[in-house]
Amino acid sequence: MLILTEKPEVSKAFAKALFCNWDGNCYKSKEHIIINCVGHIYKLEEPNRYGSALPIIPESFLYSVKDDRELKKLAEFVNFMLKANSREKILIATDADREGEIIARECLSQAGITNYSNCFRFWVSEALTPEVVIKGIHNAKPLEAYNNLAAQGFARQHADWLVGMNFSRLLSKKDKYVVGRVQTAILSAIDTRTKRIESFKPVKYFVHTAIFRPTRVGPTTEKEIKGIYFQDEDDEVINEFQESLHNELSQLEGKLGILVSRQNEKQTTAAPGLYNLNDIQKEAFKVYGYSPDYTLKILQGLYDREKCISYPRTPSKVMGTGNVDLCAKIYRELASDKPEYLKIADISVKNKKIFDDKKLESHHAIIPLSRLPRTCNEEQGKIYNMILTRFLTAFLPPEEYLKQTYIISVENNKFKITGRKTIDSGWKKFIPKVKKEEEEQQLDNIDWDNLPLVKIETKENWTKAPEYFNEGSMINFMENPKDENSEILKKVKFHSLGTPATRHTFIPRLVKLGYIQKLGKNILPTKKGRDLLQIVKSSPCKSLTNINETTCWEDELSSNPEVFELKIKQFVKKCCETALSEIVVSCPICKKEIKESDKNFYCTGYKEGCKFNSIWKNAFGTTFTEEDIKVLCSGEKTKEKNCINKGGTKYKASFYLDKEKGFILTPIFSPKEK
Repeated sequence: MLILTEKPEVSKAFAKALFCNWDGNCYKSKEHIIINCVGHIYKLEEPNRYGSALPIIPESFLYSVKDDRELKKLAEFVNFMLKANSREKILIATDADREGEIIARECLSQAGITNYSNCFRFWVSEALTPEVVIKGIHNAKPLEAYNNLAAQGFARQHADWLVGMNFSRLLSKKDKYVVGRVQTAILSAIDTRTKRIESFKPVKYFVHTAIFRPTRVGPTTEKEIKGIYFQDEDDEVINEFQESLHNELSQLEGKLGILVSRQNEKQTTAAPGLYNLNDIQKEAFKVYGYSPDYTLKILQGLYDREKCISYPRTPSKVMGTGNVDLCAKIYRELASDKPEYLKIADISVKNKKIFDDKKLESHHAIIPLSRLPRTCNEEQGKIYNMILTRFLTAFLPPEEYLKQTYIISVENNKFKITGRKTIDSGWKKFIPKVKKEEEEQQLDNIDWDNLPLVKIETKENWTKAPEYFNEGSMINFMENPKDENSEILKKVKFHSLGTPATRHTFIPRLVKLGYIQKLGKNILPTKKGRDLLQIVKSSPCKSLTNINETTCWEDELSSNPEVFELKIKQFVKKCCETALSEIVVSCPICKKEIKESDKNFYCTGYKEGCKFNSIWKNAFGTTFTEEDIKVLCSGEKTKEKNCINKGGTKYKASFYLDKEKGFILTPIFSPKEK
């Protein structure tokens, strides 16, 4: 059996489990041959392989090896081994996700293997211990069972190529711009958020707080309680009133309050769930300032080399019902020094919060599989302990409490008093208290018939601008996109952007391209980024900057990749054709296209003998733009321009192409200039 893995370290794990030895090129035994890629070794061909005229929409996409000597050697070897073993059983053991699927199928395709009847798929979430490898090989499914996943991967790959290659060429003139199907929408969201912050004007408002000194019944250390003034009980904003109101409310000091209503609502707070990749990336950024990319590198090391956590590139926050025994075994081992945890942890199929097949995607949540090796460094320890703490806590019972709401009226002025009474701390017994909960008021044992208002406190506040995006909140935005332009669409649930395995790549790429910058942790657009957005928004492909449009594509990609790719091709074709029809400027002599160089505008028919005189961008002490050329070649005159003659004298003139003189650029002086 030939086994194809994605990375050398995975090949080593298989070799250890199958007792294979290194022969100088790969791992072998009598029954197994193990070869590996190093991620993608093939790339989509450049557009010039299909021609230069836009739109470039290949009937079938061509691949070539990446421009690297070692990769070319590796590609030749992988190709040779696949061909030599094409009639034998082939096990695909690349990463068990969309990207891993297309890496493998690129290799199969280049080797001419299109019949997958003897190809099988290795798919596990656990770290690749010998036992897991053997079990995964035994449970391998036919490769064709993953055809839809491959279709999604190739459709995404082709769509990104079509959009990037066509629109980057279409919109680049003097400056080169890189346009992306997802990254341009992300850039637009960053720009829109930044503009909202830049244009934000804070508004002053006042919070009026009544302090009551109740008579307590029974033992308590509480002396005062506080209530917030409001006018409409159904109004979400209950404290935005004029400063002058303080004087009116101060007249109530010394008056008794009357209880208007009370509500004690039993609620629960579940323990935080298990991590998926994006959740731990956001948390690591918040707590330790680790970039999502750095966090993934740590996770990958803990999975590949240390084998102490499960597969990290997962979108799932749950386990499958078939993982109950696995979780119970790991929990007993890792909580062996915490008997109080073991007594109350619910590790059973009844725990739908953790074990839910309906919410399980390609891999289960990230969990610890064994204790952290002593050889791990501090950063690895921090990330591992985050996973361990979540795992040990997730199975504990919820906190139960009463949410208490009392409405007090003092001479027809209403105040809302809120409190919180813990019934059972549940999982919170084992973690430090949250500051906010420490400050919750205790509203038990109060004589509500004897409640004097002793003081009114008024605090001046200002509304706050939205926060800039950072790498953590950007991951959250891509998971749960919202339209930054519309208050209505902010409440609409959009399909997520990208995948958990790729979301961390967009910000570093936009920084590298010079479209965004980091100021501290904040992410802002650069002038170059805003220039690109302006160009895109004024072009037929302006919907690339629309989060709503982009997420609709992502939804289509997941549900029907073939239709998705077809729609992308139609979109690219329509945009290019529309833009080109708008851009083309015809020569007034031969009707061929006028094109732009660094210094001038010229007729493309000059090789056939066209006598059109090039128009220099800088002439007559002024500058001629593309818009000016459109006007001139249509037979009209330009708008009046500010000019300077050779002697340095300033004057104003409009311009036209003098047909009688062979379409020479000719000024029409303003009457004042004659």
